[in-house]
Amino acid sequence: MAKTWRRWYPRLLVAVADMVFLFFSTYLAFVIRFRSSPPIYNWHAYQRLSLWQFVTLLMVFYLYGLYGEANHKTSSELRAAVTTSIIVNGFFTLSLLYFLVNIGLPRTVFFLSVGLQIPIFLIWRSVLRSLTLRYAPSINVLAIGTENEWHDLTVRAGQFLPRIRVVYAIPGEATELQRFENIGAVVLGTVPKSLRERYFLNCMALNIPCLWTPDTYDLLVAGADLTTVGESPMFSLASIRTRHGSAAFKRTADIGVSLLGLVLCGLPLGLIALAIYMESGRPIIYRQERVAAGGRTFWILKFRTMVPNAEVLTGPVLSSKEDPRVTRLGRILRTSHLDELPQLWNILKGDMSLVGPRPERPTFVNQHRQSIAYYDLRHVSPPGLTGLAQVAGSYSSTPEDKARFDLHYAKSWSWWKDFSIIVQTLLQWPKHKD
Repeated sequence: MAKTWRRWYPRLLVAVADMVFLFFSTYLAFVIRFRSSPPIYNWHAYQRLSLWQFVTLLMVFYLYGLYGEANHKTSSELRAAVTTSIIVNGFFTLSLLYFLVNIGLPRTVFFLSVGLQIPIFLIWRSVLRSLTLRYAPSINVLAIGTENEWHDLTVRAGQFLPRIRVVYAIPGEATELQRFENIGAVVLGTVPKSLRERYFLNCMALNIPCLWTPDTYDLLVAGADLTTVGESPMFSLASIRTRHGSAAFKRTADIGVSLLGLVLCGLPLGLIALAIYMESGRPIIYRQERVAAGGRTFWILKFRTMVPNAEVLTGPVLSSKEDPRVTRLGRILRTSHLDELPQLWNILKGDMSLVGPRPERPTFVNQHRQSIAYYDLRHVSPPGLTGLAQVAGSYSSTPEDKARFDLHYAKSWSWWKDFSIIVQTLLQWPKHKD
């Protein structure tokens, strides 16, 4: 009982602090709206809603893992979870607002409160994470792989957990359950599947997280449904294609958002086009062939960021960070990703979606097909303006790692995943990775 209390007591304090900051955000919204303390009538209207708002916030934060161990989320994962949770809770609270408080609580106060909650909670939870990590004890990590993999496994373990003490073993060693008793996490390198199963069982028995690089089999069976045939359990591997109804709704959302984006960005689009023309003339829009869903090709649109006819002498090559062909304005557009605004037209036409695997050029697709067995499966989903590989990977991620992210996205697609990727993209902008 005492151990359980020591475990939950800090989380209870965090929850109380969350409610205080939620209350403070709303009070501050009232002060900004009325330029004084809240009027009694309006404040009483909020009080009828406040208890339900507190309850839904705690529930949503719990579902997004914000009452777990602080060192189990990276800083970017924490920011995404906090921002997404506040937006989701805002939708819940808005629904309750119409049922519980028909009049009295100004909608401007409500939306201003949600807008204030995002920076306030991001600062508070980031400070909490920093303090927790500073005083957190080191965690023993067991790295299992060949000796030339040990350095890479140490780096990966350090990216997963902030304070670690690494213990090394080669495949075949440390298979006994007793070797795992003082271990907080396990990271696997090149380990045969027969041995990998034994390590998995030991980790699961002691509730220890285990990290490994998925192979083709792992990626394909992830998320398979367990069913029964006769009296035997069997896996049912579902198609990775989006169901017809979901696909239609996703397309409707793409049309609505792209239309709204083109309207709101009309003036910036015109100013950028004028700036490009004044710096280096025509063409202003750069068209490039990319591979879409089903393997068909389309012409993706971007603002031109290189000198005209940049590939006449070099042919199709990947751009580097210090590419001399990029113009001064083009470097700014690339850093800010404003060069991709014309792709809203691609989304409106149906060539692309808001979220999905980033479309690649046919030349590089043909190259990757030779080395990545499952590469074509990323073309089952419509390509996207942003994707899981862009928010979860890095600029230096290999094509194989990006393809793993894309396949996982296709197999585990959901509306919440799309929403989370969009939120993470906005939070990482302009550091968003192509």
